[in-house]
Amino acid sequence: MTSILTNAGAVSALQTLRTIGSNMATAQGQISSGLRIQSASDNAAYWSISTTMRSDNKAISTVVDALGLAAAKADVAYSATASIVDILSTFSARLVAAKEAGVDRAKIQLELSQLNKQAHSIVGAASFGGVNWLSANAPTHLMETPDLSASVVSAFVRSSDGFVSVKTSEVNLKITSMLNTGGGGILQKEIGGLGDMGGFKGTNANSIAHQGHEARTFTGPAAFGATDYIEFDIVVDAGTHSAGQTFSGLRIDKALVDTALGTIDGNIGTAAEMRVVLEKLLLDNSVPATAYETMFSGGNPALFEIGSLETAGEPGSSINIFNVTSDFGGAHPVGYALGLENPPLYNHDNMYPTATVSFTEPFTVSPTASFWFDAQVGLGPSNTYTVDRTTVDAALGTSDGYIGDATALATVIAFASAPSGLAVTASGTTITFAADQTIYPEAGNRAAKISVGNVESDPTWTLDFDLDEVDITGEDFTLDEYLRGVDYMLQGAISSASLLGSLQSRIDMQADFTAKLISSIDMGIGRLVDADMNEQSTRLKALQTQEQLAIQTLQIANSNSETILSLFR
Repeated sequence: MTSILTNAGAVSALQTLRTIGSNMATAQGQISSGLRIQSASDNAAYWSISTTMRSDNKAISTVVDALGLAAAKADVAYSATASIVDILSTFSARLVAAKEAGVDRAKIQLELSQLNKQAHSIVGAASFGGVNWLSANAPTHLMETPDLSASVVSAFVRSSDGFVSVKTSEVNLKITSMLNTGGGGILQKEIGGLGDMGGFKGTNANSIAHQGHEARTFTGPAAFGATDYIEFDIVVDAGTHSAGQTFSGLRIDKALVDTALGTIDGNIGTAAEMRVVLEKLLLDNSVPATAYETMFSGGNPALFEIGSLETAGEPGSSINIFNVTSDFGGAHPVGYALGLENPPLYNHDNMYPTATVSFTEPFTVSPTASFWFDAQVGLGPSNTYTVDRTTVDAALGTSDGYIGDATALATVIAFASAPSGLAVTASGTTITFAADQTIYPEAGNRAAKISVGNVESDPTWTLDFDLDEVDITGEDFTLDEYLRGVDYMLQGAISSASLLGSLQSRIDMQADFTAKLISSIDMGIGRLVDADMNEQSTRLKALQTQEQLAIQTLQIANSNSETILSLFR
């Protein structure tokens, strides 16, 4: 059927031509843009993913720039730290040289001063973009300061839930800082150390005592006649805690001399014979003493000596001769007594075991520090006593843990060791350890022995000087102490260099990874939205052919109308 109202063939050919045109427009758009998906209408899911990833890639590109900046900071800090290591090594070598005999320390000190100035110069110059990882500005000492973190951007991350975050690597400037405003850098002293604890560190006191005794110079010889005599009183074992036993009217005469010496002439010719006579006199009168004591006089033929036997039942241990009288009928001066009339040449009465320590310098027990020691008195057990900030403040009635002088240190030690019966006193800069006589009143051989030692501290050692405080011409520290301190700084600098070197390596690896990540993301986006140019060019050629055929088809369809018109001519 042929209709002049509806040309079905032309309509169909026209519809085909429209479709081909639309497909050609799509192919041409993909070829001209290179994109298979140009807008959300092309493929909403792929367009959304690709757009998001392009945004992420821009952020990651910024991370690459940040990593470059971080690498520069780390490189500068590492180079400066390596130079500090070299300076400290040289510093240590000069200190060793200063130990040689005959070396001019003043000249070495000049070189050390220059090395110190160079170290400060390096620290000040170790800055990149206004950031210096070797110099901190904390107003407090770094040991009392929270971590000083410097952040280095290292990654941009989008999690599975769609949230984004920037990852950073942290550098703790407390580890890398050589100098800090408030102190505590690698080249600066630490706090919390106890030093030599005012001289108490290293104490190893063991003390005992012995019986009371005295030595006198023999002033003989002398011969006793029938009426000649020497008479005296003696007090044995008198002391602070006892009156002792008194023996009065002890007499040396011719009968005693001859009996003691087995002679008939009443003559005492030597100090040794004087001892024999005195021993006989003491035994005859039950005096708890002996004339055969030799602690002072052993080997000296000019001395005789008397010592306590400590059997009087008194806590004291002493010998005291007094009220000496004599009569030799004019042969010797009045009061002459073969040496008994003179003060003792040597005298050890009421000895109590003591040990002393010389106070050196004040120190502070910080809240994190403590020290401890062992103490034993008499037959009691040896116990360990600990001193911390709380102990110091309780003993001294303070709140700062400061021990400023010998009296303060003695008070603290006595407070801590109170259960032991140890008495600790101070006089000037001398601290004396002894047994508490109210608990242990016995003197001499029976006196309570004392032992104070095994002094330890926590921390065991700290750096007590800055690098710029090293002065080998002064007396603040010994060369060995300086050597130990500088080596401690050197180890800190080496540790810092190791940390910075590790950070450099990590930054380099992260930069490589980030560059590869950017390329991978670009490729992933391309797979989602890029047009296949081979496919689209072939498709365009096919569509062009189809377009030509559709046009011809449309011409053929429209030719039917011409045929109908010819029938009416």
